[in-house]
Amino acid sequence: MNIINNKYNDLSNYSEDFIRAKPYPHIILDNFLDEGFFSNLDLENFNKVSSKGLTFDTDLEKNKWTSKNDKLSNNLKLIVDKLNSYDFINNLYQLSKIEKLFSTTEGNTELANYHEMYNSGFLGTHVDHSSEPKTGSPHVLNIILYLTKNWVKEWGGETILANHNGTVIKKKIEYKSNRALIFLHSPFTFHGVTKIKDNLKKRSTIYVDYYSKSLNPYNHLNLDFKNVWFKHPTTFILPNFKDYFLKKNSKYLKKMIKHKIKTFLA
Repeated sequence: MNIINNKYNDLSNYSEDFIRAKPYPHIILDNFLDEGFFSNLDLENFNKVSSKGLTFDTDLEKNKWTSKNDKLSNNLKLIVDKLNSYDFINNLYQLSKIEKLFSTTEGNTELANYHEMYNSGFLGTHVDHSSEPKTGSPHVLNIILYLTKNWVKEWGGETILANHNGTVIKKKIEYKSNRALIFLHSPFTFHGVTKIKDNLKKRSTIYVDYYSKSLNPYNHLNLDFKNVWFKHPTTFILPNFKDYFLKKNSKYLKKMIKHKIKTFLA
């Protein structure tokens, strides 16, 4: 059974839309998983009961839990395995034209594939880690798959896409059941999640990232910012500049300075 909707067997059909999208290349694919497979997907038996997940409750990552180092349920593993398969990675090449694509072998043991957010949860504007954990190869693409059924728009939880320095929100992408978002990852593709309003459901997602063996993976793209790659840590943008100088935010200040220096040198 092909668990991905057959209409997405050839993502080259969406390549032009992906490459031209603003503020940076991305594509929204609704009804991404096969309807029969998705209708039978049960998340109730996979939640934060596990002691191996990570809980986040800071000023920039609130009421969030990830499955890092935890065993995924059978259906979730099927999805992750499919998104890491040779066929799907080749399909991503047809979409993005980024050469030498591959997925990490670290999987859910290093980079959590399943995420949950709860009431009042949000994720501040940030850019993710730059490199594959073992090889150091450039991190170039992300896919986020929205899994919670019957989500209501008024509950929030949109994915935000920001400008090149993360200070201005350029686009909000509504959280919809069985919607996939694929977007370019570079040192300048800042994104986050808006605050979730109180409700009885958790915001569940599958997250997978992709890498390239090329050190110049964006050369073919006409971007509104530098099309270069450099190594950097996950870097958050604080809402108010003065907040960087609070003692509790020293780690964010150090990472932001490092990112700014690398940007200047690039």
